[in-house]
Amino acid sequence: MTLIMVVLAFCGGVFGAILGALEAFIFTGITGLIGIALACAGVPFDFLGVIAFGPFFAPNIAFAGGVGAAAFAKKIKVLDSGKNISLPLLSLKKISVLLVGGVFGTFGYIVAYGVGQALPGQIDAGGFTVVVSAIIAKIVFSGELFGKVSEEDKKLGGRYSPLAKTAWVPYMTAAAEKTVLSVAVGGLSAYVTYQMLQNQQTAGAAPFVGFCISAVSLIFSQFGAPVPVTHHITLCASYAVLASGNLYWGIVAAIFAAFAGDFLARSLYNYGDVHIDPPAMTIALTSFLFLGLFKTGGLYQIPGEAAAAVILIVAIIYSFLEYNWIQKKTAGHQGTKSAA
Repeated sequence: MTLIMVVLAFCGGVFGAILGALEAFIFTGITGLIGIALACAGVPFDFLGVIAFGPFFAPNIAFAGGVGAAAFAKKIKVLDSGKNISLPLLSLKKISVLLVGGVFGTFGYIVAYGVGQALPGQIDAGGFTVVVSAIIAKIVFSGELFGKVSEEDKKLGGRYSPLAKTAWVPYMTAAAEKTVLSVAVGGLSAYVTYQMLQNQQTAGAAPFVGFCISAVSLIFSQFGAPVPVTHHITLCASYAVLASGNLYWGIVAAIFAAFAGDFLARSLYNYGDVHIDPPAMTIALTSFLFLGLFKTGGLYQIPGEAAAAVILIVAIIYSFLEYNWIQKKTAGHQGTKSAA
């Protein structure tokens, strides 16, 4: 850690607030793909590390800066919602908002550096830091953490009910949706990572191809397209392949990440008015499990094919049971309304 990097992290946090957190993250994906291409071509300059994951666009700096600034902007009543992470905050004409983004960018750099030193290769330090940063922003600027469940959702079973109306991504709540999506995008990301790990020149960038593609895909959400959020699935799938050397463990991690993402969103994101990023929470948790605990605990001695088959069967059975439960509950509610 150097003073110049601390200063640059402040600049990156301000820049993330200027662009908006989501736009900054999309640029992480765009510049990440450029960096991966350059690395694969043998270019010696580390474009991926310096630009995509450096002070310009590292999520723990730029995205975290944008999130913290948005939460502060809501606090001082110049922004409609602290969850509005797609608005470029320079448009608010409040320098204090941008400076708060810089503070969160600096904090994000320092924390990620410390975590990386304490747990090298055992957790995604950037993802962990984005979570810590957002939790602090939510507590400081909104005075709460978990948020209050709406009365409507309470009647439907509470925050973890499949019937709850409040959702992070409405088309990623059903178990069947999460299962199909995770196997598809997670399988693709795991495959690319596995192939790139076979070549020394491409191995260094191997975990990030699916992640960057997922990040870039969010640009369509800026135009109103209901694209899924998948970067937690693709990155965790790649991390599992990196740790185990087995493509099928990537599918295991992808399914786990999809379900964990929805659960964590219901826990800390759905209710309240500050953005605590569900993908970042998922990446922090899943990376710690698959890069750290599972690797040191010897879990990868279990054949990946067997592990993938078991978790896929469990996910399918759960999807079937959930679907039938929802159908019965929905029919019951409709019957009650008709009787009334």
